[in-house]
Amino acid sequence: MSVSIALIPIALTLRLVMGKDKFDRWAESMQVKEPSTFENEHELVRTVRKAGYDAEKWGGSYKTHIDGEDLYFFWELDDGKWTAVFGRSDSRQKIRQFMAAINQAAGRQIFEQLQVQGDTMTMTSATETAESVATFPTNFRDGELLFRTLKDFGVNPVREGSGMKCRVEDSLLIFRQSPSHDSPFYVEVHNAPDLRKVYQYLSDVDEDYKRCLQSMVYEKLKERVEAKNMTVESEEVLEDNSIVLTINIRG
Repeated sequence: MSVSIALIPIALTLRLVMGKDKFDRWAESMQVKEPSTFENEHELVRTVRKAGYDAEKWGGSYKTHIDGEDLYFFWELDDGKWTAVFGRSDSRQKIRQFMAAINQAAGRQIFEQLQVQGDTMTMTSATETAESVATFPTNFRDGELLFRTLKDFGVNPVREGSGMKCRVEDSLLIFRQSPSHDSPFYVEVHNAPDLRKVYQYLSDVDEDYKRCLQSMVYEKLKERVEAKNMTVESEEVLEDNSIVLTINIRG
C-alpha cells in the first residue's frame, strides 16, 4: 500500500536509514498493483459504492476499506489507469471477494486478472506467491545486545550463524549482518499476516535496544571516568532521555 506505508511511523525511520531512492524501491516491493478497466473516476466511485464498499477521497487517490477499519487499500491513477494498490501481506481471500464484487456490480470485467471458473475463483497476479518475504535495514549493530533485547521481549531468539531468528505475530523474523562486523543488521520478515503489526513490534524493539545501548555506554563512560581519576559532578536527563554528564578533571 504505497500511500498507507508512508503513514506508518517506522517508515519515516526507514526512509532516513535507507535514503529516499532505496526506500521507494522497498515500498514498491511491498505492493501488489491490480489495474482496472474503469473508464473514469466517476465510474470507479459509483461502482465501488454500489458493491457495498467506501471510496473516500484521499488527495489524488481514493481509499477503500475491504474488511472493517484494519484492511484497506488505495486507488491510484497509474499510467492512465485507475489501479488498486494492495499490500503484499493483505488477505488474498478478502481481495478475491472484493474484486469479484466489483466485477459483479459493474456487470463486466473490471479486474481482468480475476478468472472465475465454475465455483472456483483464481487470481493470476503476484498475490498468489507461495511465500512473501520483506527485507529492510535496521539500526541494530551489536549482535549480543540485539539478542538480549529480543530475549527480554520474550520471543526466544535462536542463533543462526552470525545472525538470529525468532517468531513474532505468526511471522518468522531472521536478522542477518553483512560480512563487516560493524555494519547494521537487516531483517527478513517471512509470511507476515499483517506487516503493520511487525513494524510496530520492531519499532518497540528499536526503542528498547537504544535504551540498553545508552545504559551500556553510560556505564562504560563512568568506568573510564573513574579509571582516569576524574569525578562526575552532575547528571542531567533531558526531555529526549539523553543524559548530560558534567565531569570534573582533577589537575
